[in-house]
Amino acid sequence: MNSDSERTESPAWASRWLAAAGIYNLLWGATTIAFPHFLFDVSGIDRLNYPEIWQCVGMIVGVYGIGYLIAAGDSRTHWPIVLVGLLGKVFGPIGFVVALLRGTFPPLFGLTILTNDLIWWIPFAMILWDAAKHRKNDQRPGALLRREFFKESSIKTPPEVVFGFHESPDALRHLIPPWEKMEVVESSESLQIGSRVVLGGRILGLVPIRWVAVHTEYQPPHLFADRQESGPFAWWYHRHRILDDGRGGTILRDEVEYQTPLGLIGHWLGGWVVRRKLEAMFAYRHETTRRLIESKVWAGVDVRITTQGRATEVVLEGRS
Repeated sequence: MNSDSERTESPAWASRWLAAAGIYNLLWGATTIAFPHFLFDVSGIDRLNYPEIWQCVGMIVGVYGIGYLIAAGDSRTHWPIVLVGLLGKVFGPIGFVVALLRGTFPPLFGLTILTNDLIWWIPFAMILWDAAKHRKNDQRPGALLRREFFKESSIKTPPEVVFGFHESPDALRHLIPPWEKMEVVESSESLQIGSRVVLGGRILGLVPIRWVAVHTEYQPPHLFADRQESGPFAWWYHRHRILDDGRGGTILRDEVEYQTPLGLIGHWLGGWVVRRKLEAMFAYRHETTRRLIESKVWAGVDVRITTQGRATEVVLEGRS
């Protein structure tokens, strides 16, 4: 695992540029498919005898748009999409210049080169440069296919209470989203190093799945971690950080490093699906954790906090 200083997500500016490129390509492609003669009429060029050819170009541009939107989720991982896009945006203008010199295209047709290609050169080059620097600094085995996910939220109770909640026997059962058909099959009911949790269920209601995780770090009340021993991911390491916010509350932060199965195929085809599932799952987990803890009631247990000097004691009392 990387140190905290090295764990960074792809820059927000890169995501914004790629999202803009994706939306632009989809709109341009859809317009070309719907109105294949428009650009030729505006440029004063004779219409094509077979407009379906130009519509195919619009479809290709639209497919690039989908690729850019995928890359927007993690530009450092999906840098090959950006590279292919930049190459197309370089070769396109070269082809236009050749056609212009031959008198095939009028200069007005070059407006498409400006909006389709030239304005994207600098941001795409910057995205590739950022990805190259990040890859150079990360020399872990398999790091190219590994991704990182972070989720952070605030809870208005001290870290000791939040840690105590996660140590309670039924905490994990509460944190499994209802749409995930998973259940706790086995649990050591402990977060200490070496303890195990086994989840079982079915993917899409058909494919059986068994997920075994082993706890690897335990620093109460601020940190515990688990690593997948066997399960659906090629790699999974999850750090749960429970930090003092300096105002009597807690910053709950989940840090996940993961790798999808099936190597490059799974990475390219399923990476964005996994990312969306993680976003939904951890949003549910954080909201559920906050709601249960701030209500001071969870799993039939009341929480009473007493302060003695500078130490905080968390007392769990069974409810009648």
